[in-house]
Amino acid sequence: MMPPTSDFGFFRIEFRANDEDDYPAFPDTNYFLHDLNLLYEFSRVIVDPKYRGYRFSRFFTYRNRRRIDADDQLRIERLTQQSPLYIATVVAALPATAATIWIGVQIFEKIANFSLNREILKLNRDKLRRELAQPLGQGQADIRELTEDSFRQQVHIREAEYIYDRIENHLRDNPIRIREIEVAYVRELPKKIEEEK
Repeated sequence: MMPPTSDFGFFRIEFRANDEDDYPAFPDTNYFLHDLNLLYEFSRVIVDPKYRGYRFSRFFTYRNRRRIDADDQLRIERLTQQSPLYIATVVAALPATAATIWIGVQIFEKIANFSLNREILKLNRDKLRRELAQPLGQGQADIRELTEDSFRQQVHIREAEYIYDRIENHLRDNPIRIREIEVAYVRELPKKIEEEK
């Protein structure tokens, strides 16, 4: 598969999981990855005007269901094979992507109940806002206006509470917990080096 392309650069999102379990169960890892992707795609459908006409159904969470365009999907840059789980993803830097990432981080903060010092959390949020706003320029929506409450209101308007609650509960119930999320804007993706055979 060809590497993703974007005239606007990319957001690189790194997820680091807890390291309490040296040998996480395979199903837990599988379900976690699926639910992480579902949270991203669900949020993208809610915040991206391109998907305004998307109709939610009980089939939304099915594994083989196509929810968003291929260009809008998360792409894996790196995935560790050891514990703790580490995932680096990339996605084209667009206003809807920034809003999706912003709401996703807020949801993970709530689920994980990050026990970070409030000042550190505020600094991290301010840094995240700057990173997400960097490629967007003037005249774009301010992601600070997007809160979990306003997101929930959109979920209600779109009649998708059941799906949102299901995804959130699956992530909350999974023993794999995200302990850190790092988001950065990159203009270009690094070239993948062919491994010697």
